[in-house]
Amino acid sequence: MASQHKKVIVVDSKSSYDKLLEDAGPNKHVLVEFYATWCGPCAMIGPRLEQLATEYSSRMMILKIDVDQNEDLALQYEISSMPTFLIIKNRVTLFQFVGSNVDRVVSTVEKYVGRADEVPVKAGNKSNEGNANSAPVSKL
Repeated sequence: MASQHKKVIVVDSKSSYDKLLEDAGPNKHVLVEFYATWCGPCAMIGPRLEQLATEYSSRMMILKIDVDQNEDLALQYEISSMPTFLIIKNRVTLFQFVGSNVDRVVSTVEKYVGRADEVPVKAGNKSNEGNANSAPVSKL
């Protein structure tokens, strides 16, 4: 492995963000981090996000959005603090929270996506999580 490229995708525009959500499809979760280059806690959590992106590559996509370069997306999701994380599935925001607590990020991913070492549940299960008819979860 000469140069392993990063698994976390840095979003550069609203149109690329929309395309990435479309590419995720109805079965893949998306973890979004809204960050700023000047945000120290954002930089500190970066390496763990790379690990999560590798561990969950078949079930979850991880995106980073710079709030200073993508103000339209920051406004769309009412981002006021960094880092802010979202869990999205099938274009529906399931959960949104603020803070750089690595344990909280991991436990949230495990809650919505499962543990990295678990075999994912096949489509057709009784859960309607991420269903287009489900209401977005409120911010905490």
